Amino acid sequence: MKNKVIRVLVIIVTILIVVDQISKILVTSLVKDFAGNDFFRLEVTRNTGMALGFNEGNIRNIFLSFFVLAIVINFIKNQLERIDKRTTVALSLILGGGISNLIDRFFRGGILDFIKIYKFPIFNIADICVVVGWILLVIFLIDFSKKK
Repeated sequence: MKNKVIRVLVIIVTILIVVDQISKILVTSLVKDFAGNDFFRLEVTRNTGMALGFNEGNIRNIFLSFFVLAIVINFIKNQLERIDKRTTVALSLILGGGISNLIDRFFRGGILDFIKIYKFPIFNIADICVVVGWILLVIFLIDFSKKK
């Protein structure tokens, strides 16, 4: 069971990183200023902060990102026997998005965001993965605690 969880995690994380990085390459090569309208558009920006631009330009953001990813990896390591399929997917989303955004921090000097929906802050596919992963993880952990 342990090896299967790890194998599935690695496969999903790798796919998410590749999809996110390819989307960023495509958008930067195809979109000059922006494409779309006031409700939905593609607009390339670089975010050196954390979520929603918080703490922008602070070098410690890289260390905070590493710290959060280390916590998730430690959780996986310590709970490997108990991780089910749903939790594996949630953790894969968190890790895949987090690692892909960390790749941006190292190689692009900040996270490349490009999806703009109405007045919501600009985000990317990795951000979607992280947010959905955390929401699912919380739901699954609440469900798990109710079953106990």
